[in-house]
Amino acid sequence: MASNQYESFSKESEVPATMRAVVIREHGGPEKLSIENVPPPVPNQGEVLIKVEVTALNHLDVFVREGLKGPGVHPIHLPHVSGVDIVGRIVKYGKDKPMHRELPEIGDRVVINPAIGCNECRWCRMGEPSMCPNYTILGEHSWGGLAEYVAAPARNIMKVPDHISSELAAAVPVAYTTAWRGVMTVAGVKPSDRVLVVGASGGLGSAQVEIAKAAGATVIGIASTEEKRRKVIEKGADEVFDSTGDWQADVMKWTDGRGVSIVFDSVGAPTMRRSLNTLEMNGKLVLSGATGGDNPELSIREIYQWHRKILGAPLGNWEDFLQVTELVWKGKLKPSIHSVYPLDEIAEAQIALEKRQHFGKIVIKVSPN
Repeated sequence: MASNQYESFSKESEVPATMRAVVIREHGGPEKLSIENVPPPVPNQGEVLIKVEVTALNHLDVFVREGLKGPGVHPIHLPHVSGVDIVGRIVKYGKDKPMHRELPEIGDRVVINPAIGCNECRWCRMGEPSMCPNYTILGEHSWGGLAEYVAAPARNIMKVPDHISSELAAAVPVAYTTAWRGVMTVAGVKPSDRVLVVGASGGLGSAQVEIAKAAGATVIGIASTEEKRRKVIEKGADEVFDSTGDWQADVMKWTDGRGVSIVFDSVGAPTMRRSLNTLEMNGKLVLSGATGGDNPELSIREIYQWHRKILGAPLGNWEDFLQVTELVWKGKLKPSIHSVYPLDEIAEAQIALEKRQHFGKIVIKVSPN
């Protein structure tokens, strides 16, 4: 690394004694979100301190606030600050700054890949942090970006090009990386496929529609309002049906009784059985969430007698992250931003998310650019 670049790392910005943060001290509704002045994090060895500009919301923020429990859910240690999709500027590096590769400089605007592995196990060495036995998500298992400062592993940051807004960059890490994982890496969508996206108006669903269409597939969406269905069509869907109606029958009729090749369902319990039964012989059901519940009523025979496959596609790996960010930077994929709320309106923003009033991503403006 050139000496002048190393010297720029040492020109650290002054960090205040306190920062504003959305603190959860007990689980419950939006009223449990408290904006407080708390000490900023101190970056450890191999970490970087970032002054947060914007953080996009996910249903994960609601689950953390509510104290979601169940199989595969790690306990949340309170007090906690959530926020997973983070964009901000580097303030300082922790002790013993990584010198083995070129890193963004202090003052650079970066986006964080929130998937953190041990970086040593066989899965991490394969580039699969979400398979790591010690896998954590920044903003879920450690304090996240609904605060003026956040500490993150230096290896998990990526510089954001100047022509990309912070709001647009914040829409990518969770929704688009997960969508890419499901559509391209897990399902391997092809032009000959007929794809159904359940919950097509959300951040993840709209990303799945866009990526599947870019892969050449015929895409059907499910959404609850006329306005949302119009926007799903604008994302590239060939047809969209009303999620409050008999959309299973609608899909089967539209496909002349054949069904679809692949269904992407992140809603879970309320929709999973209908999703399964829109699949053709040997079809794939890809699950990337359970925002509506995770205990569906299923028929095992409806799976094995039709040679159907159920596949998991959580937050993607590094290759997924690199591929999808590159396409967003090039303008090939265009995440939808529903609205931008100031930090002081975090409760209202989470209510809008819970009530599914949004299309695409809801973003929180944490501090000025």
